[in-house]
Amino acid sequence: MDRRIKRPGPLRSAPANPWRTVLVIGAGGFAGGLARYGIGVAWPTTPGGFPWATFTVNTSGAFALALLLVVALEMLPPSPYLRPALGTGFCGAYTTFSTVTVASDQLAGHGHAALALAYLGASILAGLAATLLGLAIGRTVASSRPVANS
Repeated sequence: MDRRIKRPGPLRSAPANPWRTVLVIGAGGFAGGLARYGIGVAWPTTPGGFPWATFTVNTSGAFALALLLVVALEMLPPSPYLRPALGTGFCGAYTTFSTVTVASDQLAGHGHAALALAYLGASILAGLAATLLGLAIGRTVASSRPVANS
């Protein structure tokens, strides 16, 4: 039995109604922004402290996006709205990798250069590790499903 994962073909043309795509991106972005905001409010960063909320959001967002891509491309039927809504919209608004740079600069500017470097390095490594884990889990689940006869 061939259990190889079927790879998607070439990119399709633009959706027939791009406004629907814009709307689902906006809805996903609204939800992702609210989630990020809620985590930031619930877990504020103390001055000179490690920005755990942003670190957690970025790491979990990297994992979620990687897992979503495998599920959307290899397990679910094609949808013109799933990736824009969850990938571009939700994950794009939820994650805040630009904030990593701002927080690192603020930490360094206030005399916490070692913490700034540790935060920057940990964010990059954790994001990469979370991405690889999301891909691995997604591919493991996808490859364990029976392959449909094409």
